[in-house]
Amino acid sequence: MPTESDSIAHLRIAVAMRAVRGALGVNQAEFAKLIGVSKPTVARVETLEAGMRLDTYANMLKKLKEIGVVVDTLYSENVRVEFEPNSLESLMERLSDQGQRRQDRKQTGVGVMKPIHLSKERQEKVAKRTQDTLKKMENNSKDSE
Repeated sequence: MPTESDSIAHLRIAVAMRAVRGALGVNQAEFAKLIGVSKPTVARVETLEAGMRLDTYANMLKKLKEIGVVVDTLYSENVRVEFEPNSLESLMERLSDQGQRRQDRKQTGVGVMKPIHLSKERQEKVAKRTQDTLKKMENNSKDSE
């Protein structure tokens, strides 16, 4: 039977997974593929139906680190999720892409983040980092198959 500290540890992992998944803008199946587990495993961990095995947790941390996301749920009472600058730039590009939104969610006007005007050099750098991050994500998912 899990102890109270086990339950808290599982809760921290579930919160971190949901936070990262939400920030990345991926569903449970996509996140599962990224970290090398099944979709039902992600669902069970996020809903606290099951705890995550230590080796699976370590693998998740490693795969997320490769794309610039650092998660810590073990070494303090806090849940810490950090996005390194290169991953933030990639996320900015992905999240502001109107083409990735559902038709009923495409917006213009008030309430929509205005595009950031970057120099051509900076745009190229961001595009390269985005492509590199996407390739790492793709390679991670191929490695887990």
